[in-house]
Parts: sequence; C-alpha cells; structure tokens
Amino acid sequence: MAKYRLKFYAVRTGRIPGVYKTWAECEQQTKGFPGAKHQSFLTREEAQAWYEAPQAGPQRIFETDANSTLAELAMDVSEHRQPAPLKVYDGPAPDAASGVKREREDDSLGGRESKSAKRETQDPSETDPTDPTDPIFLIVDNDGDEDLQKPSAGDAEEEHQPPGEPVLSPQQSKILHMIMGGENVFFTGSAGTGKSVLLRAIIKMFREKENEVNSKIASQGLSELLGNPNAPGMDTSRWKLAVTASTGMAGVNVGGSTVHSWAGVGLAKENANDLYHKVQKSKMTKSRWLSTGALIIDEISMIDGDLLDKLDYIGQMIRKNPRPFGGIQCIFTGDFFQLPPVRAMRFAFEAKCWSHLFSSRNIKSLTRVYRQADTKFIDILESMRRGIVTDENMNLLQSLSRVVEYPDDIEPVTLFSLKADVDRTNVSKLNALPGDAVTYEAWDAPGKNAGGYELSQEQAVKQLNNSTIWPEKLPVKIGAQVMLCTNLGDGMLVNGSTGTVVELLTIREALVKGYYFPRPKDQGFNMDVLYPVVAFAQPKYVTKKIPEKTIIAGMSVECINAIGGVEATRHQVPLMLAWALTIHKSQGQTIERVKVDVGSAFAEGQVYVAISRAVSLETLEIRNLLPHKIKVSPRVINWAAPLEIAQKEQEMIDEAEEIARSAHEA
Repeated sequence: MAKYRLKFYAVRTGRIPGVYKTWAECEQQTKGFPGAKHQSFLTREEAQAWYEAPQAGPQRIFETDANSTLAELAMDVSEHRQPAPLKVYDGPAPDAASGVKREREDDSLGGRESKSAKRETQDPSETDPTDPTDPIFLIVDNDGDEDLQKPSAGDAEEEHQPPGEPVLSPQQSKILHMIMGGENVFFTGSAGTGKSVLLRAIIKMFREKENEVNSKIASQGLSELLGNPNAPGMDTSRWKLAVTASTGMAGVNVGGSTVHSWAGVGLAKENANDLYHKVQKSKMTKSRWLSTGALIIDEISMIDGDLLDKLDYIGQMIRKNPRPFGGIQCIFTGDFFQLPPVRAMRFAFEAKCWSHLFSSRNIKSLTRVYRQADTKFIDILESMRRGIVTDENMNLLQSLSRVVEYPDDIEPVTLFSLKADVDRTNVSKLNALPGDAVTYEAWDAPGKNAGGYELSQEQAVKQLNNSTIWPEKLPVKIGAQVMLCTNLGDGMLVNGSTGTVVELLTIREALVKGYYFPRPKDQGFNMDVLYPVVAFAQPKYVTKKIPEKTIIAGMSVECINAIGGVEATRHQVPLMLAWALTIHKSQGQTIERVKVDVGSAFAEGQVYVAISRAVSLETLEIRNLLPHKIKVSPRVINWAAPLEIAQKEQEMIDEAEEIARSAHEA
C-alpha cells in the first residue's frame, strides 16, 4: 500500500502553537517541549480544525496562532490552559544556607551512554519525536555594556526604544579587522570597555562567513569542490569557529561550552601526552580539533598556563602541525587584573606557548570606557586595577559609606565576597516582608555531553547551578527586590536590571492592565500561572525610559556542550533575589545602584571587580574598605606594564598619521 506524505502539521501544545507546512517547522516548536502535542494531516483544513477544536479539561499550553499579537492575546477568552513546567507553590521562604562557601566552578561531568544518542529524526507518523532531553531554548546572557555602547547618536531618545546592534569603535573595528584577516589576537581592557560587544561581533562575522562558504558549496556543487578543494572561498574549515570560555558560567554567557569540554580534556589533571592519547581515542573529539579553524576562549584570566600548554601540545600532535595550537587561529579575551585562575600556578600569559601565539602587536587593549562617564571615577578605577590608590582617592572611596536613598525605594544591590552573606541577607529581607512567599521551582532537563552520554538529573542540576545565575528555586513576595538574569525586550531590559515585585498576575491580566510583556522568542508561555510583575528602576545614566511595570514569564536557558548540543536545560522565571549578590556572580554585569561590602574580600582583583560594577560614584556605596583589601598580582602588573606603554606609543603614532593624512586630503 502506498504511503501518503503528510503535508500539514498542527501544533496544539508547543513553543508557538499553530499550523505548519513542514515537519522541520513542527519539530522546531515541539522537540524537547514538555507535554508537546501535535498531529499531522493531509489538508490544511483538517489541521486547522483539529488545532481549533475545543478540548476537555486543562491543557498543557495556551494556544495562539504563530502570528498572533499581544493585543489579541489580551482579548482572547479561550479556556485552554497549561500547567507550567516549573512548579509554583506558596509557603515560607527557604532558610539561608548554613556555612561559608566560596563560589567556584566545577566542570567535571560524568554520564551514562544514551540509548537515543544515535536516534535519527523521523516523520511524526512513524514515531513520537518528543524527547525531554532535547534542547528548548538558548539565552545568551550579555554583560549589559551594549546598553551603554549605543548604536548611534540621536536615535535613543524615544521612550521604550530598544537599542540596535552597537556600532564598533575604531579600536574595536581594528581588532575585528585583524581577526578576520586570520591573525591570532588577545584583546583585553578594563571593566566596561566593550570586550563582550566586540566578542559578539566576531562570532557574528564568523557565522556569516561560514554560511557564505556553505552557500557557495551548495550552489557550485559538491563535484566542483572535490575537483578543486583549494578554490577561493571553498575552504570549509577556515570559518569553523569554536566558542569556549574558562568556566561554565562564562560559557553560557557567550553561547558556547567550556574549553575543557571542547578540547575533551575534562579536568586536565593528566600530563600533556596522556591527554593527547585520550583525545586521539575519541573520534568525535579528534574531529573537533581537526575541523576547527578558529578558537575563542573568553575569560582567559581564569585559565592557568599549564592547561594552555597542554592544549597547545594536543593541537600540534592531533593536527600534525608544529604551529601553535596546530595552526588553529586563537582569539583570546579577558582581563588578568580581574579574577585569577582557580588554584593558579601560572597565568595564561606565563604559558610557554603564549609568546608563540601572540607578538606584542597582536595583544590589544580596549581603552574607551562605556560603563562609567565620570572621568574621576574612571581614573580611580584604572589606578585601582593596578593596585594603586592614592590617599586622596582612598579618602574619597571611604567617604562613600553614606547611605544613598532613592525616591522609588528600590535599594542598591549589596555585593559580598561570600555566598553565606548573600544568602543570609536575601532570606532575612524576604522574611521581613508580610505573608508567605510564592516559590517558583525550576524545571530542569538533562541532555547529552559532547560524547553522546546522557547526564543524570543530579548532574544536570549541578551543571545548571554552576553555569548560570538562574536560580533553582525563586521565592518572591510583593515588595521583594529582584534582578533580571538575562536581556529581554531586544535589550530594553538587561541582565542586571533591578526592581521590585509589585503584583503577581497572569499574562492575560497583565496585558489587560497595559503592562509590558517581553514575550520570550520562539517559546510557548503559560497563561494560567501567576507571574511576578516588576517595577524596574529607571536607568539614570542611559538615555531611554523603560516601561513602568513588566510581567516576567518563565523561559529557558541552556548549557551547551562542545559540539553545540544541549547538555542541560532550565525553565524558570529569569529573576533572582537581589538585595545581595556575590562579587563572583556580578562579574560582567553593570549595576546602576550598588553597595559593595568588601570586609571579607580574599582574592586578587576582587575589590576592583566589585567597585567597577557601578556606573557612577553618585550611586555607589562602599563598606569596610581598607587599603590592604585592594589586591593585585605583581606578576600581572609586571607583564602588562611594557605592553601598555607600547600600545600608547603606537596610538600616538596612529593619531599623528591620521592628522597628517587629514591635513593632506584637505
């Protein structure tokens, strides 16, 4: 009997319910979505009828057409409902964690071999494709500086105007040009100089180039490629970019994996030769090393020199190429004056391979600060970054122990060195509010590591807790102070935005009241759950106005493995209690209202990281600051000094040449 091809797919429960023409579109909406419901039909009419048919009892998701507007959502009176993947319950807030814990990352992962590791995608008429371990959504948490580095002058004044893609500065553009020309580059800069903005531009350019090459291959045909593999524009590996970072949290921020995972070295405790043989035995890991054209390592300051030398050796051996990293283009970024490596013996710049990777001309420092506009504050931070604080500046910083009051009663975020202090402060403040807390419990799903091994539930939770700031449990009350854990509304609200919970409403109730709803892209959402409505603090130092009240619905964040697959997924309301935060978790954020308590500061660079989160001296409070708390590694100072002098000299030469060129053209 002939098998009919099913052409229309109705998604009743999924990220964006509706009727779709292709299985690929249907799969995108249902694969990995908890409780997904879909069916295939021969005609659009049948699919639409099934999609619109009333359903008995509570449903897993509120149905909307893929093109429905928020106004239509507000007016819709459908009874279709979805219990959220995350659990919501009333009760007292959890107790503060006992003991003192210093936060560190743990990149070790185990797992068992997945029975579905080699499962191929099939038509839904043959099998149920829903797999709770498959990806849901990826949030890339940015550092918030793109909100300060604006796309252009004059177009940010309109209220609720979301920022566009930031325009690169001349410094950033020159570095991008070097990188796209194939050079190894390490770029650094103090806090708030746009390192993350440049990094995202690099990733975007590589992706565009890779797509361009793939399009050429598709249009010119495989036979031509095989006949002339060296033809211009036909190098398939040149633009194959591996995006990695030193820690799981930094990896999530850039949409990549840890460098340990990508390289297949685990904790890398073995010697270089043993690690090489370990990689050699893994077909998938070896293939990654051979097919990669360029490697990004973000937050390089937390990579120790021994590991870097081991990776260099593996690259040369696997690729049979004596050049550094076997000829892979290396793009490293980070600030050695900030948090150092865990249990460091050597910094990355002390690795044997460093001088072979980067000559002095390939080490660039971004110098324009976007986070702070006050030149006095910038000068203080630049001196503090190097461990130099004059008596005058120390007196000024210590005078900031006064209390800053705000008319909207949203308190500053207090940064502590120790997690125990953070937990104690947040729980105490929450318990002081009347009534029981409403707690949102995350829905966590294990995925697979790069080797195809499925993580256990316990491993997935551990990975998510180590690699994201999205909480496993979020207790809130009316009046609770919270911080946004991601960027929403095309950057209108950013990672680090703080506010107060003023109501708990369903999405429909919030829309009827005219509140702002930054709808999660490509995700279904729950119209039945009471979500927090937050009055975010209006930014004082950014020329835009954010909505007065915003409802924050549940969405998802993923940890990505070395091959771009999903290692673990968390579905949660992207907020965290924000009366207090650890300095470690604040790294990379811009926090307009901030109070820094450095009484327990213990690490080099920690005080600088904390104080540099602030936007201005006016909104900065400092507690327990003593001169000996400001620690900087003398090895970093000695390494950086000649490079900074050389760069300043080169910038003076470039400026003189530009002036001469302009005068000649005139």
